[in-house]
Amino acid sequence: MRRLLRDRQFVLLFFGQAVNMFGDRALLIVLAIFVKDLTGSDSMAGVVLVLLSLPSFIAPLTGLLVDRFPRRTTMIVNDLVAAVLVLSLLLVRHPGDLWIVFVVTFGYGVSNQVFNAARGGLIHSMLPSELLGDANGLFGSFSQGLRIIGPLLGAALFTAMGLSAVAVLDAGTFLVSVLVLLALRRAPDLTRSGERERAPGGLTRDLTAGIRHILRDAELRAGVVALGLALGAAGLINSAMFAAVDQGLDRPPAFVGVIAAFEGGGAIVGGLITGTLIRRYGEQRTAAVGFASSALGLLLVIPTSVVSVCVSGVFVGLSIPVFMVATTTLVQRRTEAGLQGRALTAMDALIDLPFVASMAVGAFIIRFVEFRLIYAFSAVAFAAVAAYVLLSRRGSPVAAGETG
Repeated sequence: MRRLLRDRQFVLLFFGQAVNMFGDRALLIVLAIFVKDLTGSDSMAGVVLVLLSLPSFIAPLTGLLVDRFPRRTTMIVNDLVAAVLVLSLLLVRHPGDLWIVFVVTFGYGVSNQVFNAARGGLIHSMLPSELLGDANGLFGSFSQGLRIIGPLLGAALFTAMGLSAVAVLDAGTFLVSVLVLLALRRAPDLTRSGERERAPGGLTRDLTAGIRHILRDAELRAGVVALGLALGAAGLINSAMFAAVDQGLDRPPAFVGVIAAFEGGGAIVGGLITGTLIRRYGEQRTAAVGFASSALGLLLVIPTSVVSVCVSGVFVGLSIPVFMVATTTLVQRRTEAGLQGRALTAMDALIDLPFVASMAVGAFIIRFVEFRLIYAFSAVAFAAVAAYVLLSRRGSPVAAGETG
């Protein structure tokens, strides 16, 4: 980590993205709150979360865009477009303007997908492979920490000054990001050969290149499939969590925020240690540690005491950046520079779709299944995924990311 923080180019990039991520966290929760206030409908507020997930379906297009242009330029243009998009929220005045909020939300989801893939590709170009885990872990740790701070400050600013103030704040963070990216003129970036541009197969082959790359590489296939299965189990918990608080702890729904704070604290630690774990054990074993930690955390909910649930939050929070960063780093390390965008967006699509589907299933079955059974099933699923990752690693001739 110290070696990473001595890289001035990376530190500058991290500063710009830290400011940008703060704006994201502040605005996204406010959009759902605003829609709820404007319409009085919980389901309409839920549409905001759905619209943020929909861009996963166009991952091949966004990935191809990222791989067609220099990543720094793509990030700058994306930031400027996002700033204009967010400022259009200033036009929202009454329920008839709700379509503007939904357009902005969907556009924000597309922007985040483009930006995350471009940033992942730029980091791949800027840093040696042994530092990718540290860099991804640092971003993951900060992002998880902002899950606690960003929404609180965003909601406070919204309550005091309204949606327009939050929109202006977020647009300002995009402009800070642009200024930082303009200062990174010497950062290594994507270069493409003319031969690769004229590669046979046409547009369809280019669009599906990321998914084909992941499915053809045994280590990537095992890592991404494992993550998709784990998140498919995790989606069931979204509804069960409220039942655990209400029925198990006899606490109001707001107590979920207390659990989220413990998760956030664990996630900060998890992000900071992941780079070290990857260097020592490799990406696959590190991901297995994360899945096993989630399994333990989910099991701790079953006794359903305040202490056990809060400790559960720490373990679950710690596990998320560990298995997410390990898998992302594996994809970056085993993918050539010109395919980074498509590979990273393909990974996002392959893990987001089971997660969204399982959230819908969880919302349905919680009416019929006791929450402890759902937690137990998800814990077993995470433990099984950890075992699957370790067994698939045995069949690999070279352990991913191992340095000795």
